[in-house]
Amino acid sequence: MKKMVMVVFLMLLALSFLYSQANITLWHSYRGEEKEAIKKVVANFNESHSDIQVKALGVPFDAFPDKITAAIPRGKGPDIFIFAHDRIGGWVEAKIIEPLDYYLEKDFENRFVEGSYKPMLYNGSLYGLPMSLKSIILFYNPDIVKTPPRTTGEMIKIAKQHTNEKEGRYGLVYENANYYYNACWMQGFGGRVFDENDNPIVNSPECVRSFQFAQDLYLKEKIMPPEVSNVLVTTLYNERKSAMVISGPWFRGEISKDVPYEVELLPVIDEVGKRALPFMSSEGVMMSARSEHKDEAFKVMEFLVNEESALIMATIGNQPVANKSVYKYPEVANDKYLPKFKEQINYSIPMPSIPQMTFVWSPASTAITAVINGKDPKEELDKAQKTILQNLKAAGF
Repeated sequence: MKKMVMVVFLMLLALSFLYSQANITLWHSYRGEEKEAIKKVVANFNESHSDIQVKALGVPFDAFPDKITAAIPRGKGPDIFIFAHDRIGGWVEAKIIEPLDYYLEKDFENRFVEGSYKPMLYNGSLYGLPMSLKSIILFYNPDIVKTPPRTTGEMIKIAKQHTNEKEGRYGLVYENANYYYNACWMQGFGGRVFDENDNPIVNSPECVRSFQFAQDLYLKEKIMPPEVSNVLVTTLYNERKSAMVISGPWFRGEISKDVPYEVELLPVIDEVGKRALPFMSSEGVMMSARSEHKDEAFKVMEFLVNEESALIMATIGNQPVANKSVYKYPEVANDKYLPKFKEQINYSIPMPSIPQMTFVWSPASTAITAVINGKDPKEELDKAQKTILQNLKAAGF
């Protein structure tokens, strides 16, 4: 009888522990070495905390924002998630993410490198803890390209020398039908998504010219493959069938160990004499407004951006991390590539994070896809501008 009572007692004790334990769900879209790094960080947290356990779930990047927007208002989805700052305005207005000001210690901002904290603010409140700063850059295989291009003219010339369609070899590969990647040409030509009054201007002459340039790289210069996906970018580079690639720091983790690479700033656009200017994103961890464990969720968020975790994300995940204390470590300070990534950030423009940006992505992406496949840039951007304005009006802007 005593033995049975003891068994029942232990079972009840185990159940009480189980129900007192907070389970936090984390969503991310990391691949390759970034994925391995976040797995290690989560494992470290779980090993050091008995009262809170984190379950990390990878979600494909292309579907990520739509899944967040659909799941959280229904009380589903993650407690916390990692994403770039550009969706913050829309998610705040939709009451999808939680302000973090209540949890912050004095001088919290000072933990992070310049430029990473401010994009996480909206209307004066903080909505994400910065993890890394990212922008695209030029990767090249030094066995193929001996001297990287300084200008777009040089880039095209080098790319032509190393393109052979019959052999499936191409001089330049990037996701050219993706508005995010095309932004480097758009902003280099002087185009912007919004004017100073936050009105969309995606069909400005500068934007039209940049779309024409992207089309020319594919249809006129014939230095790029058709229907470029992120999988194709990685595959061609690892098979040594692409001389140059435009991608972000995440690409480092997707390159095979036996394939060499170097990085260089995106080139100067000959026509305007100015450097290509990609979007800069401050990537951070955000909290669901519907989380039932907000205090515990913030503890996880703090752990994700602390010095120990940031060091893992920098050394294993190859990220240009936001926690500035990490740069004192020799393995980070002496990293061969980080100086170029940090320099490219200086030639980048933060993605707009106002709610109106949410209405830009789909029409603009439709436009660049059509243009790459031969449609008239002005006509397609005029359509995109019209659609954006109609959708903004319907949404009350």
